[in-house]
Amino acid sequence: MSTQSDDHDHNRRDQSNHQSSTSSYTNDNPPPQPPPQPPNNQSPAYGYPPAMGYPPQMIVYPNAPYPGYPHPPHGYNQYISAQHPPAPYYNQGYARQQDRCSGFVRGVVVAMIILIVFSCLSSLITWAILRPQIPVFHVDNMSVSNFNTKSTPFTATWDTNLTVENPNHKLRVYFDKIVGYMFYDDEDSLGSSWLNPIFMDTKTNTSLHAIISANGTAQNAMPIWVAQDMDKDRGTGSVTFALRFRVWATFKSGSWWTRSLVMRVLCEDLKVDFVGASGNGALSPAKRDDCEVYT
Repeated sequence: MSTQSDDHDHNRRDQSNHQSSTSSYTNDNPPPQPPPQPPNNQSPAYGYPPAMGYPPQMIVYPNAPYPGYPHPPHGYNQYISAQHPPAPYYNQGYARQQDRCSGFVRGVVVAMIILIVFSCLSSLITWAILRPQIPVFHVDNMSVSNFNTKSTPFTATWDTNLTVENPNHKLRVYFDKIVGYMFYDDEDSLGSSWLNPIFMDTKTNTSLHAIISANGTAQNAMPIWVAQDMDKDRGTGSVTFALRFRVWATFKSGSWWTRSLVMRVLCEDLKVDFVGASGNGALSPAKRDDCEVYT
């Protein structure tokens, strides 16, 4: 028993001496420090605090809502705000195309405005220089012969003399084509005839002779009821007619200004008196106004 105790005490003394020598070695020679590591700029792992001196970095996951906003309703696209805008190249090309179209339209509008203004100024200048006026037509006399409302078809001949005046100081007038019509009751055409062309110098008068006949052919026959209405008027001693012309005219001033137009000449209320039962009549001597002229 004493031998075992002695051995146990000896072992404890050896361990104490070993620990003492180790502690003295550690205090005299400390272990070397590891080299300094460069700062880590990467985001810290989730769940760990950020590095000292750097603000915390927000981590947004694809399926997570933006901070402070609730989850979108079911069925709505939560990536709408994250969609990228279209490429600017196409937007710039479309804008350039719109600019070209707008510039073309503006150019056309400006050209039309300039053309209209130029035409108006040209017309005003021409009117101020030439002062064009429409010719004047006046019925001098008219006679009716072979007026027969009883026959089928109706027959009659109208012989009319008119005076035409050109009031223009600087314009000559050419009546290129003239066609005359005789009407009853302002609507029913009784006959028509083409007249010879006329030339009128400035400030001159000329005579226009028009002979219009209802030739009695079936092709040009008028309705029977029109002849009956004229026969009733004929029974009162007079029948009123209307003489109308369609004139294709050309106005000229030297060789620098020419204008062509179509005139409508209306000579209304031509009252013809008949004598007895004969088919001859003449225009009433009442004062008559000039014929109306429209262009």
